[in-house]
Amino acid sequence: MAKKTAKKDKGPDFEGELEKLEEAVAKLEDGSLTLDEAISQFEGGFKSWRHCQDLLEKARKKIEVLCEEAGIAGEDGASLSWEDVGSGEDGPDDE
Repeated sequence: MAKKTAKKDKGPDFEGELEKLEEAVAKLEDGSLTLDEAISQFEGGFKSWRHCQDLLEKARKKIEVLCEEAGIAGEDGASLSWEDVGSGEDGPDDE
């Protein structure tokens, strides 16, 4: 008897949802869809975007908990916040 994989139990993964979103955007940008098709693509893309946002929020919370457990803190002993990320010279916001 074959074992079920964990992926099937967890639902769509971030990368899969991101790929769906990118496909919907590409189809919408193509401009060849009918209005009904465009609305359908937009709806599907929006659902994928929302799912990606939810997964990112869960990941952010998990990282914060792990940082707290490891004793990694921001300035003045406060928890490390996402606003602290990218504030350096080589941060992602400085591209």
